[in-house]
Amino acid sequence: MSRITHYFLLLFYLILYLTYDSVSKSLRKMPVIEANFTNDDITETQHTICKIATEDVIANAHATTVLTKSKIMDEKFASLEDRLIKEFANIKWILNNILEQQSNYLKSIQNANLYDAISDNYLSPRQDEIDKVNNSMQNLPILNGSVKAFIYYWQVKNFNMMLMNWQTGRSMRSSTFYAGQSGYAMYLKITPKYFPDGTVFVGVGLTRGRYDSVLAWPFPYRIRLEVLDHSLEGAREDRRSRIWDPITLCTEDFWGRPRTADNPECVGLSIPRRVILSKSLIITASQRYLGNTRYMWNGSVLIKLVVYL
Repeated sequence: MSRITHYFLLLFYLILYLTYDSVSKSLRKMPVIEANFTNDDITETQHTICKIATEDVIANAHATTVLTKSKIMDEKFASLEDRLIKEFANIKWILNNILEQQSNYLKSIQNANLYDAISDNYLSPRQDEIDKVNNSMQNLPILNGSVKAFIYYWQVKNFNMMLMNWQTGRSMRSSTFYAGQSGYAMYLKITPKYFPDGTVFVGVGLTRGRYDSVLAWPFPYRIRLEVLDHSLEGAREDRRSRIWDPITLCTEDFWGRPRTADNPECVGLSIPRRVILSKSLIITASQRYLGNTRYMWNGSVLIKLVVYL
């Protein structure tokens, strides 16, 4: 090998060594992170620069993250709350001025609310009796002792509106009830205008029931209907029918075992409309205040059925 060739090879090896040493240093070099912070109270910006070196490629990644602090949200909500408080205060001031200018109107509203509260909450003088006796078996006193009877109360609500608005002949039926345990299924019916003159009619009848197959037919018990007086105790005059005996009244179509639904009612109690609307001779202040009558309390009438067993 010639001397020129020898020098050329040495120079080539030297270049390779220097190049390898430079690449090795670049591989050992740590990533550089640059971070910039501002003094702004609202936002904070961070800049991150990463230099990645490999044998084949060097890549630079630049990421920017913007962080929003919760402080700005708190300030906005506080500002909104202040504005709402001021707006409500203005509305209250305006309403007070309007009501002060219309004091009579304000007084009428307060009175109306008071009347409604009394009307809804004040119970009938017969309420204790209803709670104690309704839908139960009782021993009623008679001349020679007592008799066992089933007693049922039916409150017909909004009867005052029926008297004013219903046409002649229109009626309302009660829900079905049973006269005693495992007894006869019965119903009550009221017709606010039974005749054109306004006569009120209350009837009673039989309907199909779950115990019909084990009961004796025709219906054997005596019955009585009453429309109750809401006057003070001692001054009451309940409107009573006579005691009916089904054996001597009507036919089996009325008192026999029902085949389809309701049997027609055979007997009933008729009351003139003027009696329903009559005032009691002795009434409480609340009755005068609410416009109640002897036989109507808060617009309702109370029907009582007695079945003598």
